[in-house]
Order: sequence, then C-alpha cells, then structure tokens
Amino acid sequence: FTTLPMLIYIGFSLVYCMIAAITVAVTPAAAGSGIPEIKCYLNGIRLPKVVRIKTLICKAFGVLFSVAGGLPCGKEGPMIHSGAVLGAGIPEGMSRLVKKLGYNNSFFGVHDDRAKRDFISAGAAAGVSAAFGAPLGGVLFSLEEGSSFWNQALTWKTLFCSMCSAFVLQILRSILETKSASINNKYSGLINFGEFKCIDGSKECMLWGPTDLIVFVLMGAVGGLLGALFNHCNLYITKYRMKHVNPKGKAVRMMEVALIGITICAVGYFSINTLGHCTNWNANLTEPELRGFLKNWYCPKDNNYYNDYGSLAFNSQEDTIKLLFHHYDFQNKTDKGEILPLRATYNPISLILFFCLLFIFACWTYGIGVPSGLFVPCLLIGATYGRLAGYCYQQIFQLTDPSQFYPGSYALIGAAAFLGGVVRMTISLTVILIETTRNISYGLPIMMTLMVAKWVGDIFNKGLYDIHIELKHWPLLEWEAEPMWETLDASDIMKSNLEWFNPRPTVGRVVDILKRTKHSAFPVCSYTESVGGSLRRSSFRPVINERSQLRLQGLILRSQIVTLLMKEQFYDVQTPELDYLSYNELSEFYPKYPDIDDITLTVDDQDKIINCVTYMNPCPYTVSPRAPITKVFTLFRSLGLRHLIVVNNKGEVEGIITRSELQEHHIDKVYKAKTENLNNTMASSRADMVMSVPGMNTIQHNDPGLNPADYLRLPPDTRTIRTF
Repeated sequence: FTTLPMLIYIGFSLVYCMIAAITVAVTPAAAGSGIPEIKCYLNGIRLPKVVRIKTLICKAFGVLFSVAGGLPCGKEGPMIHSGAVLGAGIPEGMSRLVKKLGYNNSFFGVHDDRAKRDFISAGAAAGVSAAFGAPLGGVLFSLEEGSSFWNQALTWKTLFCSMCSAFVLQILRSILETKSASINNKYSGLINFGEFKCIDGSKECMLWGPTDLIVFVLMGAVGGLLGALFNHCNLYITKYRMKHVNPKGKAVRMMEVALIGITICAVGYFSINTLGHCTNWNANLTEPELRGFLKNWYCPKDNNYYNDYGSLAFNSQEDTIKLLFHHYDFQNKTDKGEILPLRATYNPISLILFFCLLFIFACWTYGIGVPSGLFVPCLLIGATYGRLAGYCYQQIFQLTDPSQFYPGSYALIGAAAFLGGVVRMTISLTVILIETTRNISYGLPIMMTLMVAKWVGDIFNKGLYDIHIELKHWPLLEWEAEPMWETLDASDIMKSNLEWFNPRPTVGRVVDILKRTKHSAFPVCSYTESVGGSLRRSSFRPVINERSQLRLQGLILRSQIVTLLMKEQFYDVQTPELDYLSYNELSEFYPKYPDIDDITLTVDDQDKIINCVTYMNPCPYTVSPRAPITKVFTLFRSLGLRHLIVVNNKGEVEGIITRSELQEHHIDKVYKAKTENLNNTMASSRADMVMSVPGMNTIQHNDPGLNPADYLRLPPDTRTIRTF
C-alpha cells in the first residue's frame, strides 16, 4: 500500500468532480439525471430552463467528468434529458432561422406547448434508443414514464426518431472503432451487456429453466425491498441536503461533491488490498475480451491470479456489469468424463462488501450538484445482488452440472429486480433489457421479476423519480386518481376567490393584476346584472357575495395579455379599435414571453382599453361544482389542462381549479377537514335520524358503526340529505 499513487488518484478524481460541479453551478437545471424534469414537462408542467440549449451543453459536458471522476453515476439518464432538449430545440431553432430569412414559418414553427411536448417525447425516446440501443424500449419509455398525452400519429413519429437515433449511433461507433461504416450489433447503444450464450456454442448448458422462475420471483420480491430501502435512504439524505446544504449556496454544494469524490476514491483504493481476494484464474468466458478486465493487483505475480474486488471496483461500470454477466467458472468434464463442480468466480465476501459500499455511495451520490444518471449504478448493484443470489442457490442445491445452472442469468435478473425496485418501471424496462441483451428468451423472467419488484416496492414508497418530484413540489398528475377522491366534489377543492378580467378592461387594472399575481390564465367574465359603469377593484377581484353574478365569457392566457401590452394593442374609448393581431404575431415571443415588469407604459396608457374578446378562448373547458374530483382529474390528465373553470347550471363562475388543487397532499387535507366537519355535525345533532329522500336509505347520526369517512364513501344515490 503506497500513499503517492493514492493521492494522485484522488487528485485526478477531485479535479474531474469539480469540473462536473461547475457545470451545475453555471446551469442548475443540468443537475441529476433530468428524467424527473422531463417527466414533469411532458405531464404539462412548464419548468424553467429545462429544455434550453445551455442546459444541454452543461449536461453533456458535465456528465463526462462525473463518470470519469469515479462517482457511481451513469450517462444514460442525462442522454435521455439531452435527447429531450434536442427535440425541443431543433424545431424552435428552425422556426427562428426561417423567420430571420423572411419566410413563412408555419411549417417549421412551434407556437404552443402541446406541439413542443410531442417533439420532446420523440427526443426522449431517441435518448433511450441511443443509450441502450433499444428503439422499441425508447418508445415505450416515452409512453410509460414520460408523455401524458399520446396519440397514434405520435407513436410512429417517435418510433421513426428512435430508429434513426440507434442507426446513426451504430454507424458512428462503427466508424470510430473499425474505421468502416458497417452495421454491427456490438456497437448498438452506449451500453452493451454482451450476448448471453453457452461457451463455444455448446448446447449442454441451459440459460434458465422452468424451476428457475420460482427463484426469479423471489429475487424480484427481494429486489423490491432493496429498492424501497434505497429510495427511503435517499429520501432522507435529499431532505437533509435541501435543508442544510443547498440553501447555503453553490460553494457548499461543490464542497459536498468534493467530499463524496474523495471519500469514494479513498475507500475504493484502500479496499483493494484489504477486501480483495486473490483467485486462481481457472475460468472460462463467454466473451474472451473480458480477460483484460481482470486485475492482478496485490496478488502473486502470476497471470493465473486476479483480485476479485479490484476487478469489480476498478473497471468502468459497464465493464463490471459484463464481468458479472459473463465471467464464471465453467469446467466441463475431466479426461475421465467426470463433471467438475462449479466454483465461485468471485468470493461471496467480496461480492457482499462491493454490494454494500456501492449501495451506500450510489444512494449518497444521487441528488448532488453534478449531472448524473441512475440506471447503470442500479444495474450494477442489482447484478452483484444477482450473483450473490445465484451463489446461494447453487450452494443450497449443490448444483454441479453446468447444464443446470447459468450464473449470468441470475446476475441479469438481479439487475432487473433492483432497478425495477428503485424506478418502478415495468413495460419499458422489460423491452429495454431484452433489446440490450439481444435474447428474447429472457422476456418472461424479466417481466415477472419487474412486476413483483414493483408490487413489493409500492407497498413501502414510490419510485425514486416520483419521490424527487414530490420533494420539489412539482404538481405532477399520476395516471389514476385515488379511489377515495370519489367522495369529494369540485366545489370542495376549487379556488373561489379568483382573479378575472371583464371583456374590455383598462390597461391600468390589467397591469395591476399581472404584477400582483403569477397566474398563467384568467377567466373573462361579465356581470349578469349591471353594477355601474366604472371599473371598480371588485370587478377584478370579486368578493363572495358578488361571485354568483359572474357570467363566464371565455379564458385568456397571461402570455396573450403580455403580448397585447408589448405590441400596444389598446385604444381610447373615443377612437376605433386597432387591427387584430394574427396568430403568428400573437405567438411571436414564444416560448420566452416578456415579463410584465419589462414593459414600459405611460401615464396616459393606464386608462386605455384592451379588447380581450378578440383573443380569448370563447369556449374553455368547464365543470360543474358537483362533479366528482375523479372526473376532474381525468379531464386534466387526458386533455393536458392547466386550468378548469367551475361553472354552475346558470353559467355563473363559482371558482377555478388548477394542478395545485389536484395534488394528493392538498386533497387529503380537504378530505380530512370535510370528515371532521361531518363528525362535528353528527356529534352535535340531537336528532336520532335525518330526513331521508323517498326511496333512499336512512342513516342514524348515533350509529356507532358509521363514521364520517364511511358516510363519504357511500354511493351518492344512497346518501341522506346532508345537513353540513
């Protein structure tokens, strides 16, 4: 053990980690894998600077040094984010270029968020395809984890984009490796697991059998438990980081990166000599080139020995995964025809120590201020767990015949189980792993393993991406609403004290509202009864007793109002109205609309009038106050809404619902409050029974078997008239 090589090793790692941390200091949106951000963006949430070209440059540059610095992170997650940024930037750049050339940009132009989301979906799928060499997996990933709004046209466009991405990468890697533009599966994707096959094409071995499925299911359950533990630990680490590290500035975040990098390098270098076991080289490889990945450090100076822990810890993560998949003892028969027993290629103690250290460091690393992915570290942790499970299975049942046991299959299933337990992906991850291994026979065991891992993990917590989305309070809408939400109505969660415009408000009032609020849309309303000709403050911020007098006329976006102010589309009462703006003129500033504080207006402009009727949406989506929240949730999720106006049967506005009101914590709070209100009402009532509607059930207030929560869960046609 020498000090100087260790210091040099730590020094290089520290420099690389600091460069990666600087890229995040320049662009904070480049931190992490970017998958939670893209998932939210495709869900309909506009996050600032997530799909900017500056974020792409910092992300692509920073992840190189994150991986080179020895941090347990991968480049596959950032590849997905990078593909999404390209998907958003290419049409937008084309639109601006065509505009500068003076041509009509209606063909290339992207003027709304829905069209932009389609390009981002295709870009994210292309990123998965490039990272894993899995075009179909990329499409399914974009569908399962990303896009909230899917249609048939988007399916084939995304598939075409994924196919092109995989093809171009294959050609470029082939040129770099072989100096010829040949098509070779070896160069499909940035990560390649190798081909699972018997040695020398032998048919005597079996990759997996029917009896192995039972073990694979158990491995999936344990993988779900380990994934839930990983998410739970990372949750508390991230909470501590958000409370004590991030608020102290960029310098402290960079110091955290330095601390993690130094710790990982020091522990890794020290563990080679103390934790590694020298193993005699007497193994076969399904891929002979892996022989060069075995390290001889601190072992007898003989090529027949290798350091098992050093070979796992001091290769790239992709190469280590290949070793776990394809490096194993496979002695067929002696000269007398006797079958030799399988021997452990890696000492189980080395595997346990490697698993524990990698688990801790990966959990600590995810969420720090560097671009980093999660897929490869989880695959490596799971592959180590799979080799341990395979070793235990072999020892318990004393499997000596190579045709009965294939260690690489257990490593693959372990990788799938742990990754599925962390991210809770099923369909897309199954196809990605099948395409990466290029072996369709693993489809059934991988699918069963992932399903069990997800079911077990969901008992304890959510997937890691969803946990980080909740920690950042992004209003993501899940695929389905909670069943208990059926007991609540739209009127229970809506905002009743809303801001609104009349059809022709004054500039002064409009500017006042825009500066006081950050709302992205406003209802356009008129009074059903005349309350005077002057525009009072209550006309823009009605109180409760005036709310029922508001008649909905339409909905206008904040961006439209700002554009009208920027282009001075307002007029005096005595002068005629101005010419209308075209759609291209109205969306000229997309996606970077000016801020209201950047607009300069004179004193004379304050009393001028803006015509909202021409530019508003005259038929926005509305909902009844009595509509169940589950239906409201379905409207938001399927149509990609950001606002839903609550209108009664007279066409009068009662409130508005946004994504914030549909968050689980907010609805749970409303549910508890309504339950307590019902409980107090029932306890204070002196009547033993309430009046029932004819033909409906009668419910006693003093019925000990009926609590308020049970009452709210009753079907609407069996409830009594409510007195609360």
